[in-house]
Amino acid sequence: MIWSIFKEGAPRVSLKTVSDSKEPIKTMGGMTIVPDCLIGDIVVSETNLLLLPGANTWNDQRHGAIIKKADEFLSLGAAVCAICGATAALEGLGLLDQRPHTSNGPGFLEMVSPGYQGQNFYVDEPSVADDNLLTASSTGGLLWTKQIIERLGVFEANTLEAWYAYFSTGELEHFFALMQTLPSGNGN
Repeated sequence: MIWSIFKEGAPRVSLKTVSDSKEPIKTMGGMTIVPDCLIGDIVVSETNLLLLPGANTWNDQRHGAIIKKADEFLSLGAAVCAICGATAALEGLGLLDQRPHTSNGPGFLEMVSPGYQGQNFYVDEPSVADDNLLTASSTGGLLWTKQIIERLGVFEANTLEAWYAYFSTGELEHFFALMQTLPSGNGN
């Protein structure tokens, strides 16, 4: 039996990995990724979403092109999602100075971005969604993912809530509630 958690008629989602070259990248976790396309190939569109994963290398100058692309996304109203160290990269370009955001706790952005000016917009929560900017701390990955899925519009609201309840608690009752929300044809 194949189950689909996506709602009927959900928009098609295509995930592309992006880099400044087509050379394989070894992540901090040891996984090797071969980029699908170059930064210059990214189409900035309101329907596209840019995910910036956490890392301790975001202050490296070689990431400047993708952060400028993030600025283009935000300016157009397209979504940018940054977690952990990627929030520091956004701050490096001043993209958090006037918008609600979060990061790895109060003081983190000041520590890694001496020019940080967004203290009045900092929200001490695991993940913050402000229109088309979604930021998260290193501990906010699950809530951040929920907010991204919500932005994509691929789950019914009750499915998303049941999914989040199950994965945030691990309680079996939420698993069965999740199964009851799935579209017809999924065996329920």
